Amino acid sequence: MDTNDQARENHHDPGQDPGHSLNMSSSGGSALFWYLKAVKGVLIGLLVIQVSVMIWGTVETARLAIRAMPYGFLNVLKSLIVNSLLVLALLEISRTVVAYFTLGRVKVTFIVDTVLAVFLSEAVVTWFSGESIIRAIELLLILLVLMILRIVAIRYQPSRKDILPEPDPGSASLERLLARIRKKAAQPPQGAGERD
Repeated sequence: MDTNDQARENHHDPGQDPGHSLNMSSSGGSALFWYLKAVKGVLIGLLVIQVSVMIWGTVETARLAIRAMPYGFLNVLKSLIVNSLLVLALLEISRTVVAYFTLGRVKVTFIVDTVLAVFLSEAVVTWFSGESIIRAIELLLILLVLMILRIVAIRYQPSRKDILPEPDPGSASLERLLARIRKKAAQPPQGAGERD
């Protein structure tokens, strides 16, 4: 077997699982492949749990709002706002997990959004419960720091070219793409022979 055949075997087939090519290349790649599969399995389990808790939280929010009706409309609104913010915090956490599946990494802005949602719900609970002003000021300072952190994370996020690796000039998929482009360029335009 010559070196070109070996290179073709080691290159990634587009229809194949990316972890499979890692598995073929080395034993270290095999460990990485199983690690990534295990991480994805755990994250899928967490997503299922989060969706279940969000459904349960929505039902519980409605139940608590109905139980608060005899105490006045204001108590119903307080219950709805506080519990809805907690469900939305769970939604932000699941959005972070889904971002890992789509991007292959976790964005800092998603984490900060999640913490902001949790602290916002805590600030609302503190506001409605009538706790001391010092507790409210502490929460407001934390929220202010998180907002500044979010702005900095958006302003100085890595560019797309920094995230994506450079294509391997010897890759089989790049060679196939270039061959298709050359083939189309070599073909005469359709309809050119019909005019003569």
